[in-house]
Amino acid sequence: MIRATVLAVLVATTLAACGSSSSHKAAAPHHKKACKSQVRALAKIHRDIAALKSAYKLPVKDELKGNPAINAATDRFLNDVQLAPISNLQRNRLTDLAMSAIGTHCQQCFQALEANRPIPAIRAGEIGCPK
Repeated sequence: MIRATVLAVLVATTLAACGSSSSHKAAAPHHKKACKSQVRALAKIHRDIAALKSAYKLPVKDELKGNPAINAATDRFLNDVQLAPISNLQRNRLTDLAMSAIGTHCQQCFQALEANRPIPAIRAGEIGCPK
């Protein structure tokens, strides 16, 4: 009984390996070329994230409210990411980067970034093209 099972497993693995080859190439990922407005918007958002990183280095008296620089940089980021002609997945990833940039120096900023995530829209799927 055990010999028959082992033999069946060996035959199945041998037959599964027959005809397979690794000579075919994997499909290359399809990347859309970004339009100029997307490139400009992403550059602006990355500058906002850099501003968040530099504001993080400034002293904070109250971690709930942060400092004026981190508040202003968070507001700019939220506005720019909302108006950018990008997909919701990109918007979500950029929000991840912004959240990691501020750390725990401003809890209200962190909550504002978390609230701005397009999770329901991602779950429902993209509706049309981003404008």
